[in-house]
Amino acid sequence: MSERIVIDFGDEEKNPKAKTASEENRIVIDLDNEDEVEKKKIDVEEIEAGHEEKIRNSKVNSFYKGDSHLSSYHNSDLDFPEGIDQGFRKNFSINLKDEFFNSILENNRHIILSSIKGNVYLIDRFTGKVDDKIFFEDESFEKTGLVHENVIYLNSLRKIYRLKLNDENGIMYEEIYSSPEGYYIWSNLNRYKEYIVFTEYCSSQGKANIKIINAGNINPVFNHGFKITDFVSDKICIADGCAYLLFDSSVMSYDLEKMTAKEFTLDIKNIKTDENSFIFYLNYRIYITSRMNELFYVDVPPVNYKFKFTGIKNAYLNSIGGFADNIFAGTLDGWKFFKSSGLQVYSFEDEFENKIECISKNVLVISKNNKIVFCNLNRFQEAEGYVIASGETNESVEIISAVISHNGIFVLSKNGNLVAFTNDKLNIHL
Repeated sequence: MSERIVIDFGDEEKNPKAKTASEENRIVIDLDNEDEVEKKKIDVEEIEAGHEEKIRNSKVNSFYKGDSHLSSYHNSDLDFPEGIDQGFRKNFSINLKDEFFNSILENNRHIILSSIKGNVYLIDRFTGKVDDKIFFEDESFEKTGLVHENVIYLNSLRKIYRLKLNDENGIMYEEIYSSPEGYYIWSNLNRYKEYIVFTEYCSSQGKANIKIINAGNINPVFNHGFKITDFVSDKICIADGCAYLLFDSSVMSYDLEKMTAKEFTLDIKNIKTDENSFIFYLNYRIYITSRMNELFYVDVPPVNYKFKFTGIKNAYLNSIGGFADNIFAGTLDGWKFFKSSGLQVYSFEDEFENKIECISKNVLVISKNNKIVFCNLNRFQEAEGYVIASGETNESVEIISAVISHNGIFVLSKNGNLVAFTNDKLNIHL
């Protein structure tokens, strides 16, 4: 079931004769002429086939939080269909009856999902068919891997696997890394050039490592060890040739060209971080959030790592990201849009907690427990919401991840419901 969310500003001028951008691009079918109807159908099929072929021939990179900057931004030209009741449609929906803690990955052919039960699913991104299911015995996938030019890298608690598609033999996979005894792969994977970057943590010894693998030939492995007294973040942000992460009361910068590390102590009187703090890069700045849900920044490249307050603070913050000069924050009672100067441009108040899943230049995707909402970033008063239900029982489920990809949006629930949406719903005018 879907519904329309309309936010009425009251003073907005409306011109019923004006055409929106989507109306100008809309496919209109005149039912009085059957030949024209058939021709339009053929044209639509040709457009869709051409778009699918373009994706299949592309080299796709996929990351946790959209990009290596952890900004939740997805580079997509997906438009929000304006001026109509329902512009999105479900392309497919499948129930894998599994459990997922991590995020959706993609390449040119598949949506890639890895579960805590050790299953890896490769799902045809166009049809929803499960092309392959690989079971890794005694493994659990709780963090998110990455895709580099269609090659898949997945990290279990102790190991990293590389998966490639071979047209003759199907999916070929191999173990490329295993953590030393007592250590667990603590972070989601990230990448810089040919390097895969991640952290390991041994809680019993209070030690952590930043590890860098050369994905081209697996070796050499670079390692930087450091002590942990409180926490080490599972988020590694890469920007300007460096990997940044938070731990204890410090921020670490690891130069991925020189393979050298620097540790800087935060002003703990004003900036206290924890394992829930966010770190991301946007518009030549590294941003971090504090325990008090305040947003701080430092310009890149940093001179002295003296983080400055943006002026942005919320009572509760569950997600954050953006693009260019735009910052979006998910809160306990809605979502907010800021400029990097701290100016609040817009806020949507809701009785439910809103979590930002992904962002493109035209569409903001919000989850509210079992409901996914697509917001129009060109006209804030337009949005569409859909409930993600659990198969035959229609039971409500928690949304765990969503990504914007090319002309579609893919949504995954914690218990294995994968739903694909497109914005190409055919609108027939009588």
